[in-house]
Amino acid sequence: MNIDKKGGIFVLVQVMLFVVYTVPIRTLNFSCSSSFSLLFLVPAVVGLIILFGSILQLRYQLSPFPNPLDRGVLITRGFYKLSRHPIYSGILLSAFSYALYSCSIVKILISICLLVLFYFKSAYEEKLLSKRFVAYQEYKKQVGRFFPRIIR
Repeated sequence: MNIDKKGGIFVLVQVMLFVVYTVPIRTLNFSCSSSFSLLFLVPAVVGLIILFGSILQLRYQLSPFPNPLDRGVLITRGFYKLSRHPIYSGILLSAFSYALYSCSIVKILISICLLVLFYFKSAYEEKLLSKRFVAYQEYKKQVGRFFPRIIR
């Protein structure tokens, strides 16, 4: 796998956002009831299940970089049948849900930054995947980027 500068920058920004997300900044929290915030624990856990399930499906192909591994194969089953980037989907679902659970404006803003980052990182990754796998264009037509397509 060739790790190029652009892929390295995506990973660096991603790590920085993850680190900042974990910092407990309570000055910009909004007021919410405990029953309201508890509603968001379920999608946060679902996001974690999607995240770890998708990681397990990749096995030896897992890499934080957008460049496909030389020994990699295109996976289109399991979580990858519902989303082209289920790891990003799981992270986003968990990040947004936990941000709402913790009533944190900072975490919501970081989640939005992660969404933007993952959009551009996945677009770049898809260019590389399209070059590597002939079947990727058809897969792309059938499966949504982050979440399942409801209307085809």
